[in-house]
Parts: sequence; C-alpha cells; structure tokens
Amino acid sequence: MTTLFLIITFILGLAVGSFLNVIAYRSVHGGSIFFGRSRCPHCKKELKTADLIPIVSFLLLKGKCRYCGKKISLQYPLVEVATGVLFAFTFYFWNITYHVSSVSYVDLAQLIFLLFIVSVLVVLFVTDIKDGLLPNSIVLPAIIVVLAYKTFLTFFIPLPISSLLADLLAAFLAALAFFVIVFVSGERAMGGGDVKLVFLIGLIVGWPAILVSLFASFLTGAAVAVMLLLIGKKRFGQTIPFGPFLTIGGFIALFWGQQILDVYLRTINR
Repeated sequence: MTTLFLIITFILGLAVGSFLNVIAYRSVHGGSIFFGRSRCPHCKKELKTADLIPIVSFLLLKGKCRYCGKKISLQYPLVEVATGVLFAFTFYFWNITYHVSSVSYVDLAQLIFLLFIVSVLVVLFVTDIKDGLLPNSIVLPAIIVVLAYKTFLTFFIPLPISSLLADLLAAFLAALAFFVIVFVSGERAMGGGDVKLVFLIGLIVGWPAILVSLFASFLTGAAVAVMLLLIGKKRFGQTIPFGPFLTIGGFIALFWGQQILDVYLRTINR
C-alpha cells in the first residue's frame, strides 16, 4: 500500500510541478496564476491540453514547441520530475513519522503543510535561479500561511505557546542577521528578498533547526561558488543568487534538522 501511495504522490508531484512552473514564470513576468492558458514563450501560441501533460508532452514533442519548433526549456521537465520526487519523499518521511495506517486529521494536515512548503521552496528556487528574484507575491503569502498553521497547532492541538514563540524568535533573529549583511554590504552580498526568505525559513523550521538551515545554505553556497570559479563560469567579485542555497538549507533543516543537531551535540559531548 505504501508503494502505491508513493507512486500516487509522485504523479501528483509531476502535476503540481507543472503548475509550479506557471507560478514561477507569472509571479515574475506578470499574469494571473490561476487563470489564462499557457503560451509558448517564443511564438506566444496558446498551448493545448495535449501540450501540457507533465513529462509526456515534452518527450512526445522531442523538447520542441509544436507550433514554432523552438526548444522547450529543460526547466519544465526538470521541475516536474524534481517536484514528483520531493512529493514522494515527503510522503515517505511523513508515513514513517506519523504512521499512515492510524492517520488523524492533524497528521493529514501536517502532510498537506509539508507538501505546501516543498512547493513554495521549489518555486523560489526556480525564480531566483532564472530571474534573480524572490517575489513578494510568493514569500509574503507563504509567511502568512505558515504563521496561521502554527497558530492553529498552538491553540487547537494544543502545542506549548513557547514553541510558536521560539519559531518567531528564530525567524526574527535570522532575518535581522541577514538585514545587517544587506545593509553593511549595500545589497552587494545579499538582497532584500533573502531577508524575507530567511524569515520564512526560520518560521518553518524554528529554533534550533534554523542553525542547521543557515549552515547548510552557506556551505552549499560556498561549494558552488568555488566550483564556478574553478571552471571559469564566475570571476572573483561576481555574485550568485543566494536564494537557491537558502531553499536547499530549508529542505535539509525541515526533514533532518533535529537529527543533524543531535549528531553534532553527541559528537562534541564525547
């Protein structure tokens, strides 16, 4: 049964990934997220349903627009597959954590919340990679949803209010640290979007998992920067978007933050 659910969530992720591509594009370039048919970015021809089947359409069309023959960006199938894999993994993580055979409405809400967070982080990863932007239209509503969900858990489960306060404190402290970096560097090291994104991630993962998130973000960012320098894609003084690394750190802390901290604490206490 678990295998069947993994397949279902993977297929669901493919479909959601196709929609996330739309959100990523329209949140930056304009247009309604929920209304209006998709169009080829080259010839502007309205796409039919047969052109929009996740992965299948890309393969059948051999990666080219049916109407103008221009290449379809690899972003589209890559985001679809990545989202499918992440959805399946999220279900697997949730299943071994909450035991689907005895699921309650609270457990189901947690799964929906995790899938929502994964979707938001995927969109922000794509927009910062492609356009160097972390749109307010994505980040700010996500902050509201996360805050509302955690408030619901606090007052209706109930969880200790100290847990909500700790998450808020983690978000504010992380955002404050990034704001100082932005202010001191004159936005050369980071941008204002990174401040809002790290606030969102701090609110999601809370304290002390935010420490894992930030460490993973800076570590992966440094590793990629060194690699780009070595292969000649970047020169000293050039910047790269930091948002994608914040989303990677957020993923890591969301699923493994506490385990990583436990291993670290056991190591230093030997």
